[in-house]
Amino acid sequence: MEARNAGQAAFGVVAECHARAALDRILADSQFHATERHRKLLRYLVDEFFAGRSGQVKAYTIAIDVFGRPTSFDPATDPIVRVEASRLRAALTQYYETAGEKVGVRIELPKGNYVPHFVASDRSPAPAEGATAPAETASEPEQPVAVASVAAQPKRRPFGPIAAAVAGVAAMAGAFYLSVVERLPWQPVLSAKPTIVIDVAAAGGAGGEEQRKAGDYLVHALSQFSAVRTLAQVPAAGVDVASVTGWVASAPPVKLQGSKEYRLSVAYSADVHEHQVSWQVVDTQSNEALRAGTAKAALDTGDARTVQERLLARLARSLAGEEGVIVSLEAARQLVTPSIGYGCVLLADVALARLDAEGLASAHACLEKSVTYQAADPDVLASLAMVLVATGEASTSPTVAARAVKLADRAVALAPQSSQSYLAQMQARFVSGDTEAAFLSGRRAAALNPLDDAIPARLGLLLFVSGQYSEGVSLARVAEMGCEYLHRDAALTLALEEYRNGKYREALTRARELANPADTAVNLLRMAAAGQLGLTREATSALDGLRWSKSGKPRSIESELAARGYAPDLIALLDDGLGKAGIRLAALH
Repeated sequence: MEARNAGQAAFGVVAECHARAALDRILADSQFHATERHRKLLRYLVDEFFAGRSGQVKAYTIAIDVFGRPTSFDPATDPIVRVEASRLRAALTQYYETAGEKVGVRIELPKGNYVPHFVASDRSPAPAEGATAPAETASEPEQPVAVASVAAQPKRRPFGPIAAAVAGVAAMAGAFYLSVVERLPWQPVLSAKPTIVIDVAAAGGAGGEEQRKAGDYLVHALSQFSAVRTLAQVPAAGVDVASVTGWVASAPPVKLQGSKEYRLSVAYSADVHEHQVSWQVVDTQSNEALRAGTAKAALDTGDARTVQERLLARLARSLAGEEGVIVSLEAARQLVTPSIGYGCVLLADVALARLDAEGLASAHACLEKSVTYQAADPDVLASLAMVLVATGEASTSPTVAARAVKLADRAVALAPQSSQSYLAQMQARFVSGDTEAAFLSGRRAAALNPLDDAIPARLGLLLFVSGQYSEGVSLARVAEMGCEYLHRDAALTLALEEYRNGKYREALTRARELANPADTAVNLLRMAAAGQLGLTREATSALDGLRWSKSGKPRSIESELAARGYAPDLIALLDDGLGKAGIRLAALH
């Protein structure tokens, strides 16, 4: 231990201004024989270091940010980053051997990671500002790397008045540095899922019993949705909601935004004719009423308990469902104050619901950053797995498909009671070809949260396209009955069923309602139904959208549908309609 401390004591800390000046000198020096790619890589590594993001720099991020590789890049199969980093090291070594003593600060890139070291004069390597060097184990063999620490102390000497004063100033400077660095703009803001505190109005007599039952069932219903945390009562003053709900900060030093708290005020009433629930969502910090509503249900539709549960289940879906009130409020907040963690999950939810290509790309990048800081967050892992499937990367790359399965499996292991984790596992397993295991995961998700209509909608579509038509349609009908707005996957299943049964006009009407230029499946259905009806112009319009959405992808639509798990007879039916429109699946690129 003493030897290690002595070694650290010899290291010096290079100021950022000197390090950047050294970077500018070497990039401008004709004696630095490096390609433009190597120069770009060197500047990127230095910039990321002084932005405080070296911990996030991996072979994958370099490939995307510096070398322009697609997001499907796999460092395990493509060694470009490792090769180019080795060449950059060689170019740096050659330059410093040639430049000799005229160099005041050397920039070195030790093997085993992508964190630059800055060496003043003939001192040992010392990273500026005392950062640590995380190993890039996935790309290069890990080797021991000496890292300087700002807190490393020289050998003990007798403490005189001057030395004590200097030490005091240094301590004050260190404290000031730490207080400032926590507020630097590059530090990630980590957000957590919101907390809903249920506040049911008190009442006496029989009314009070109904209120109590309503409150208990509403807590139960909301707790099944993974998008929110639920508390049954308002916590005492001064209690941290994040700690009450079990939120635990991640290990990396990040600025924590925490869990936004909403109060749900509920008044429930019942008589011999109908049940009524009035609700209001309030921001607990500003006491501002954000949303409010009233819903009624007549008792002639069932017994009192069934009516109450149906009414409150609908309220829970409208608050915490895929496009619920709380989710929408949080998504709007994410636009104003971007964050990683739950904020990225929200971005993904919105992009997945709309099949927005740009939104999915943004969510993908955001989730990858979140994984760096929240490697054990099941919501982040599940969301990333679903994005990899939705972008089509998992269906085109076995490596990406395997990663999606691994992420989803990890999410399930961390949150075995989360329907969202099993939903991600279902989609990842399906795209990897393990359909039976996928359906088991989907059924598990439905059992965990029978109130979420998105689950039967997604499971039903996968069952349907794989050839299990009857069960797929049944689940789509369940989703149709359970929600105010029919989920896209349920609507597509019902449209495909209309087409399969020869009801082409009904299928076309449903497909038009789902029109989205980025939705390959819907555009194909529109084209096929229009072809069956002899509507050439309609088919051409859908074809234009399909070509736009498939820009840059070399394989045929037939291959893509097969990769998405479509049954051969369903593909043949679609091909028949396309043929009547003068289009063939294999000819579309």
